[in-house]
Order: sequence, then structure tokens, then C-alpha cells
Amino acid sequence: MIEIIQLIMDSPFLQRALLAAVLIAVVAAASGTFLVFRGLSFMAAGVAHAALGGTALGIFLQDSGLVPWFNPILGALLFSVLVAAFTGYAGESGLTQKMEVAVGVSFALSMSIAVFLMYYIPPYRVPQIWGYLIGDILLLNNIDIIMLASTAVLLGFITLMFNKEFVYVSVDMEGSIAHGMNARAYHYLMLIVSALAIALATKAVGAILVYAIMVAPAAASNELVKSVRGVIFSVFLIALVSELVGLTTSFVVFVSPSAIAGILAALAYLLALQIKRVRDRVHVEPKAEKTESDEMIDTFKASLVIDQENNHSHDH
Repeated sequence: MIEIIQLIMDSPFLQRALLAAVLIAVVAAASGTFLVFRGLSFMAAGVAHAALGGTALGIFLQDSGLVPWFNPILGALLFSVLVAAFTGYAGESGLTQKMEVAVGVSFALSMSIAVFLMYYIPPYRVPQIWGYLIGDILLLNNIDIIMLASTAVLLGFITLMFNKEFVYVSVDMEGSIAHGMNARAYHYLMLIVSALAIALATKAVGAILVYAIMVAPAAASNELVKSVRGVIFSVFLIALVSELVGLTTSFVVFVSPSAIAGILAALAYLLALQIKRVRDRVHVEPKAEKTESDEMIDTFKASLVIDQENNHSHDH
């Protein structure tokens, strides 16, 4: 144990990797949970791959001299926000199917732009683009950690502030609009902040694996846990354990830590499905008591009705 602590103290890259693992778990808990509730699990993959197109654009602008100060990470964030805005616009009516189609179109467009620009980018910089596809949590620098930490803190703060609103918009978009809530504002806020967090997490674990880390723990927790807070905590725990086991394994076996983390996260979902199936066979649950999320939605709906009635009485 002392040797492990000494190794961590003597290895700045390992310290950054451990800190990134915690931050990515926070992002997965705050963002992945509501994306699964909203039925937008594919958005994590779409935003992550959009970062490739943004990175390619940033490198092209730098090397061509058009915008020499333009950092590729800015391009990744810009493309991610555009995907979120496009997806949000398609889903203003509350139809998840339209949002999934918008994500798919954005996904294809971003990848096409990345491939197109690769022909005009010096070959020695092309691996920087593909680095977003694979990712390596052990190669993060201080700037990466600062940006990831800033986004994780912002996402966590917004999630705490608007937890009830995000739940209500995720479950019943049309109902929230009907009750006079500014659902579209919360809808866009949730998607854009999540997109920024996903783009920065992509730098750590890669576009391929960010989908597993962001979605699989949330899907697993949603199968077993009843309350919203319980789901968020479970997602954080599964994502963190997956990342830590991946890092530990990479020191024992020559393997990518992100790959192990992605495999473990996916296995967690399969295990959750099996546990739920066994649990349902063992006993037939009584008629559903209201979960904490249901009570939260009902309470929030009731408060909206009361506010409307008060405003109506004041008008008269």
C-alpha cells in the first residue's frame, strides 16, 4: 500500500489520471443519468464523434494561417454545442425520435467534415484527430484537467440547481409546457451543458468509449434503483470503479485503461439486467408504490398548478 501511494506521489501523469477518473464519474452521473431518462443515449456518441470534426477544423485553421490562435479543443467544443442546439431544436415538441434523427445527421456531418479536412492537414497532425477517437486517460495534461474540472463543477452545480426541472422535462416535455413551465430553456440548458461535458470527457477516454462510460452506468442504475438521487449516486460509483479498475489493470497488463473501463461499464449493464430478471422471478412486486422521482414530478406539477391559479386570481 505504501509503495502504491509512493508511486502516485512520484507520478504526475498518474495523479492527473486519477483526478480525471473522478471528474468523468461526476460528468457521467450528472449528464448520463438525464440523457438516459430523456431517451437520448445515442447523443453521447454523436457529441463525442462531433468533437473529431471540430478538432479537424481547429487544426486546419491553425495550419492554414486563417486563424492561427484557434485551439483544436475550441473546435471540438463548438461542434459539440452545435450538435446539442440542433438536437434541442428538433426535440422542442418533445418527440425523442426526432432528436435521435438529429443526432444521427449531426454525427454523419461531423465525421464527413473531419474526413474532408484530413486531406488538407499535414500528415503528422492527423493522429491528433484520431486521438479523440481512442483517447488515453494517462496522457492528459494540466490544461485538460482544468477544463474537465471546470465543466464538471459547472455541470454538477446546474444539476443540483435544476434537478427537479430536468427530471420533469426528461419525463414529460409536453406536460411541462402545458403547465406553463419554461421547458424549452431547461431543455436546451440540459443538452448544451451535457454536450460540453461529453466533449471534454472524450479527450480523456475517447469517442468510442465515452459512450460506454456515459450511458452504460446510467442504464444499469436505472434498471435497479428507484429514486433519482439513488440513480445518480449509482452511476457515479459504477463509472468511478470502472475507471479505477482500468487504471490498475493497465499497470499489471499491457492494456488500455479506457478499454477496460468501457468493458466493465458495459458488463455492469448486462449484470443489472440479469439481477432485475432474477429479482422479478423471485417475488412478484405489489402494485407499484410511487417512486421518489414520481413523487417529485407530482409535487412539481402540483406547484405549477397552484402558481397558475394564484396568477389567475391576481389577474382578476
